[in-house]
Formats: sequence, structure tokens, C-alpha cells
Amino acid sequence: MPKTLNIAVIGAGTMAQAVHLPVLRRRWDRFSIAALVDHSPRRRRESSEVWGIEEDKRFETVADLVAAVRAKTITLDGVVLSTDGLHVEDLLALMRRGIPVLVEPPLGFSAEEIAEVADFERMTGRRLVMMAHPQQYDDSVTRMAEHIAVKDLRMVDHEILMPASQPLYGGAHVTTSSYDLPTEVRSSRRKALQAAVEAGAGGGATQRDCDLYVKGLLTGVAHQMAVTEATYGPIARLSAVRHWPKGVIPGSIELLGELEGGAQVRLVWHYLPFAPEYSETLQVLSARRRMRVELPAPSHGDERSTLSLREKKSGVVQETSTTAPKGSAELMWEAFHTFVEKGKEPVSGAAEALVQVELLREVLSSIVVADGRSLEAEESDGADADAAAADGDETSGETADGTSVEDSAEESAPSAPVLTVEAPASVDARTEEPPVAEDAARADDSAGVEQTAPITAGAPEPAPVAEPVRDADEEIADAWGTGPAPTDPSASDAGAPDAPTGEGPRS
Repeated sequence: MPKTLNIAVIGAGTMAQAVHLPVLRRRWDRFSIAALVDHSPRRRRESSEVWGIEEDKRFETVADLVAAVRAKTITLDGVVLSTDGLHVEDLLALMRRGIPVLVEPPLGFSAEEIAEVADFERMTGRRLVMMAHPQQYDDSVTRMAEHIAVKDLRMVDHEILMPASQPLYGGAHVTTSSYDLPTEVRSSRRKALQAAVEAGAGGGATQRDCDLYVKGLLTGVAHQMAVTEATYGPIARLSAVRHWPKGVIPGSIELLGELEGGAQVRLVWHYLPFAPEYSETLQVLSARRRMRVELPAPSHGDERSTLSLREKKSGVVQETSTTAPKGSAELMWEAFHTFVEKGKEPVSGAAEALVQVELLREVLSSIVVADGRSLEAEESDGADADAAAADGDETSGETADGTSVEDSAEESAPSAPVLTVEAPASVDARTEEPPVAEDAARADDSAGVEQTAPITAGAPEPAPVAEPVRDADEEIADAWGTGPAPTDPSASDAGAPDAPTGEGPRS
């Protein structure tokens, strides 16, 4: 009989409450919730009461959890790390204790910080990190290659329509966000998160570039790349990238690429805040067959994916359709059980996350270069350069004299062909509501630190055009961007940190 694993849940935000905790409770034959960690006293208490976690199993920080493990007051077999994307410090502390970790994407915002984790794994000779991309383990995805093999593959077309939080999490009964952390803690966390994002996006990135990098690429397109990679391998070369409408963040993103065998890949990710539902569709083509896969959001645990195959045999078109027996989140947790108990390597870990973030940085660069700018920080001469170095302006989104990098960056040639689509002038300065990620988005929920607004940087923003009025009940505000910013004006006065949002059910 399979061993029952003792699991600690770190970060009691939307993804934990909507996806991970329900699976852990439902699969009591495989998992036991050994501990819950969250910075916020209120949410730590509320989540523990809802999920039946005793007082002595609740911790404020990962350091407290590790201390309890060291003191042998609790025993852990594994951990799910569902925090805000500032994973590396906590992740390494757990890995040093030899604890396998299921990590909500993104693992990090820059190649440098992800490389720390990958290097530690190589040094120990043991894989300890599994990325939480549920749909990599979905039955319909794992069976795709059975119907259209890699050698026969002609084209993969993957499209996602991402709504705001209500269609994704409205039925999950997530406990309310809390704003009970001291202002200095929020401020410190905000600055650390901002610095990590800027390090990943580049010293010349404007605030809009940073927002697009986190809200559209790391928590949207990254999920699509992970799903394709699970069956047919990673994208080997970029062909073209475009982002539209102009000035709308995160808007829509299209990526054209090529797999190692020459097959083409088209990834399209739309953030449509007022869309009625989440939609994710893959269409896979060979010379003789057409396959279509419909994937529900992992938070919709009762829904199952479907795979339809059309082909021509003896002059007759035949179609077959199958439905997955389990939800993707449950299948992911079964894979994590096998990873912990038997050491079977995950589909995606630290090494794969490193390759992915390098490609996404290239995608961001292509978009920025199409606007006649660069992600590299512009160097100043003489005293201005000295002042910029002293003030750290190279990562602030402004030059030493306070002007925007967006206005002063030099033009450079694009590294890959870039398609551009002009938008009507009415949306040039518009910013959409931040998207919500599931597996991800992937920068998911923090361990109790709440978001009240998008990340802010030094670069000035154009004045936004008014959005249609939205009912407050349509959004679920959660920590560190797992939902759009609260509409309650008092929330913004609470000093909540500005942070990136999580990924669509990218995982």
C-alpha cells in the first residue's frame, strides 16, 4: 500500500485553498496535512479552521517550520510552496533539509536566481524540485503523443482565454484576504519583489515591461510552454512574437516557434477580464490526423479534459473522443507522491524552469525592441553615471536625471522577427486588470502578504483610460496578486505590497 506522505502547505492563498488543500483532503489515503505556514495571523487562523489544521501545526515563517523539523516536533515528507515568486531563499532552506518541494510557478524571476536552485540540485546529485504545472500530468496531455507521434507532428496550436478571478475561483469559497501585517513588513517585501522582477526583466525595463513580463509571460505563456514541453519537448527556436493592443497590459500575446524536429508551435494567450469563462484549447496536426484537446482550469476539480481525434480511414472520416478519468490537479499530486516515494523525475523541475525563463526573457526583449527600446540599462557619462550607480537607478526604471528609461533608451535591432499590431488610440494608455494565475499564475499567493495594486516603479505611467464599472463581487482579492487589486479604497491605505499577479491556470 502506498505510503501516506506528511505535507506542509506554505502560503495559504488562492491556489492553496482552491487547488492544493482540496486535493490533499480528498486523497487522505496518500497525503496528510502536517503543517500550514502563512505570514498573516488572520489568514493562517481562518484557513486552519476551514481545513481542520491544529494550532500546533501552524507556523508564521518557513524558518519556524524548519526549526520544528530540526527539533523533530513534526515530520515532513514533502512541501507545496505556494507563495509569491520570492521562492529561492525559502526553497533552498527546505532543500538543505532534503525535503522535496512542489513549487508554484514562477520558480524565480531571473535566470540567476533559478540557477542557484538548479546548481544546488546538481551539487547534491538529487532532484528535489517539481514545478506545479497540473496540466502537464493531465491524462489528455500525456496521451497526445500516442495519437500523433513527435516524428509525425506538423503543428501545435495552443490558445488560452483568461478571464478575471470570478470564473476561475468563484466556486472555491476562498477565505477573504487580510491586511494585518505591519507596514514595514509590507514595504520590505514589496521592495524585495520589485528588485527581483527588475533583475529578471532588465535594467532598462519600464514598469509596463515588468508588468508584461510577470502578468503575461511568467504566469501565462509559461504555462502553455510547459504543456507543449510535456509531450513534444521545449521550443528550440523563436520565429516571431507580438503583443497587442498597443499599450494594454497584459493584453494579448502571440508566440511562433519551432520544435527540435521542425514542427511549428503557435501559442496565443489573451487576458480578457470580462470573459465569462476560462478556455484552453490545443489543436495538433499531422499529415493524416487532427487532434483537439480541451483543458479545464485546475481549480475546477470536478471538470475533466477531453481529447478528440479525427482521421480518414478507407475514405471515411472517423472521430473518437475520450474524457480524462481524473482532474489534472489530482494527477499532479499523484505524480508528486511518486516523485517523493520512488524518486521518479518530474516533467518539469529547476533545470527546465531555467531554460524556460531564458526563453521568456528573449520574448520580452523582442516585444520591447519592436517599440524601438532596449531592456539593457542605458549608461550615463561622468557625474550622472556616478550618481546613478550610487542611487541604484540602473534597476529603478529611471535614468540618473529622473527621466524614464523608456524615453531615453537607444534603439537596437530585434533578435527575432517581430510582428506588430497597431491598436486604436483609445487604448494606447490603457492597462487591463491584472490576470490571475493557477498553477501558477503560477507568482501565486504569498505566505500571507496581500496585494492592493500592481507593482510600481520609478518610470511614469500614462494616464489610464476609464474601464467599465465592475461589480465588487466579481473579483476575489488575494495575497500577492492572485486576484486583481481590491476595489475597497481603504485596502490601499493598509500598506499592502505591490506585487505581480499569478498565472492563469498555466500549470
